[in-house]
Amino acid sequence: MKEKFDFNRIGKRMPYTAPESFLDDIEKNVWETIKEEVIPSKPKRNYRLGYSISGGLVAASITLLLVFNILPGHQKTDDLEMFEQAFLNLSSADQDYLLTVYQDDLFINE
Repeated sequence: MKEKFDFNRIGKRMPYTAPESFLDDIEKNVWETIKEEVIPSKPKRNYRLGYSISGGLVAASITLLLVFNILPGHQKTDDLEMFEQAFLNLSSADQDYLLTVYQDDLFINE
């Protein structure tokens, strides 16, 4: 480019035009939208909140029943007794294998 670009030759005219009431219409639309969001025409019920609260209460109730073992007819057995019974139900070969694995365990015998 041999000539330098001169911004003074362009002038200050706008390259686009807008209708006369364009900005007024935008302002009116924005205020109407804000008015609808801030002051809704019908009060909306929030069912999602009610379902969440009731679901949480049900979950908490079930958890309390399980933690405190309040369910009727539930017999608590000793874990060691259950383990011994399961071990006795195994064949002698399986019992020997488990005892060998237990004795050779690196983490237990540290």
